[in-house]
Amino acid sequence: MKTIQNTFMRYEIKYLVTAEQRRELMRLMERYMEPDEFGRSTICNIYYDTPDMRLVRRSIEKPVYKEKLRVRCYGTPSANDKVFVELKKKYDEVVFKRRVSMRELDAEKYLIGEGECPKQNQ
Repeated sequence: MKTIQNTFMRYEIKYLVTAEQRRELMRLMERYMEPDEFGRSTICNIYYDTPDMRLVRRSIEKPVYKEKLRVRCYGTPSANDKVFVELKKKYDEVVFKRRVSMRELDAEKYLIGEGECPKQNQ
């Protein structure tokens, strides 16, 4: 049984690549890596913000510290499918992420203040 990681600390460096460069990178990585259970999934995210869009506006300014709140799922979820509620923080180029998993319906209730967060190690 695989354990799902709920705490992350990493550097994220993003590059713009052409379709040809992507194909070559995928070919080179094949001998060192294999997809996990989510490797061929569609990733869906919903980002939450303040009514005045403070989080996204702040993020665009590229500050030393920024944070995001989102719900992430792999595939299109139904009410009983598992999703992740994630708090993602970035400080001085290092990304810290904490997340809890719960049913999509429970996540929706939790985020509008009508439910509780499951007791996990977060």
